[in-house]
Amino acid sequence: MAVTKKIKQQLTLAASALLGHEAVEAVEKDGASLYNSWNVDVGYLHYKEPDRITVDTYMAKINGSLSDKDTVKLGLVFDTLTGSTPTGALPSNDSVTVTSASGGSGGSVGGGGGTAPFDDTRLAIDASWGHEWQRLIRSNLSAYVSVEGDYTAIGGGMSIEKDTQDKAYTFTAALGGSVDKVSRSDETTPEALSNTEDAIFFGKGSKNTYDMLFGMSTVINRRTAAMVNLSHSRSLGYHTDPYKMISVADADDVSYGTRYESRPDNRERYILYTKLVHELPKSNHHLDFSYRYHTDSWDVNSHTIEMGYSFATRIKHLFTPFGRIYHQQAANFYQRTILSENIEIDDSLEFASSDPRLAEMLSVTAGLKYQYRTSATGSIDFRLAYIHRQYEDAIVYDDGTVFFTVDLGKGFD
Repeated sequence: MAVTKKIKQQLTLAASALLGHEAVEAVEKDGASLYNSWNVDVGYLHYKEPDRITVDTYMAKINGSLSDKDTVKLGLVFDTLTGSTPTGALPSNDSVTVTSASGGSGGSVGGGGGTAPFDDTRLAIDASWGHEWQRLIRSNLSAYVSVEGDYTAIGGGMSIEKDTQDKAYTFTAALGGSVDKVSRSDETTPEALSNTEDAIFFGKGSKNTYDMLFGMSTVINRRTAAMVNLSHSRSLGYHTDPYKMISVADADDVSYGTRYESRPDNRERYILYTKLVHELPKSNHHLDFSYRYHTDSWDVNSHTIEMGYSFATRIKHLFTPFGRIYHQQAANFYQRTILSENIEIDDSLEFASSDPRLAEMLSVTAGLKYQYRTSATGSIDFRLAYIHRQYEDAIVYDDGTVFFTVDLGKGFD
């Protein structure tokens, strides 16, 4: 889910955020030097797609220092998700009864516009421990658990950061992994490309993911900081969405039935991510720009550009207009329907999905973040944004939605 990030008013703090450093302040207690500065954040996100999905997310995070060399972070996220989601089937007057997505009680798809109802909750917990081994070397260990009605994920990672002697550069290396269990709400998965009328079902699917990252960040000058990361991910196992289906239809979209989708059992990804933060002279205004390139073995190649401009009006008020442009190619096995003159399909067909998330898509986001400083160590953040998505050759129409977040942060010495 989306995680709210602090907007830094000083370049040094912006650079520190890029470098992944945590600021700590020493205080004297019982004759010993302890670093016991703590920060607490609580947040709320509301996301709604008209006539589709509604998401309410509640977030809490606490981080602080246990000693002059050790820091900890604890996070908690609780989601409630309701509404309906596209199944991948063509909208039609014919309906097929299916088990609803994510714990729903069941329903029909087809006449309802190719959607299925769902109602689910998710609880996620994460924790990390950072340690400074030497003045210029730090490590971080992290772990997380995410549980919902039909999906369980357990993972973790380890990273090492090394500064140069003048601290102008920081180099990062990280390894991570996760184990996921995937199924429908009744703990089953359908046979790939089987007819939804008489499908064979199996038990839960499992997926293992391995990640690695190499990065570099630098303070270019007193007003500018930058970073670049290259990451690689490989996942093996069950990648199919057990709820999604695809219509078998002719060239005029006359549907002869539906089959459950099928995706490859492996996926390899490469991601290049760059970011630049710059303070405008004599204004205390900050400009940030990032670019992300993603390519994978499914040919879901994408480009993401994000921009933000922050400026203060008086000492307690900070405004940040921001924008995001995202474009992706369709997966190499994506197809709107399986072309056929009857319910039978070509035996040579191995993979097929009409999931709109795998279609060619252009997404544009525009919004505004407002921060009010309640004290020297506290703030309230509000974020409001509009997202518009445009699909190419998909079973859903272009759509747009508004979302907002609220975040309350407080530091304690």
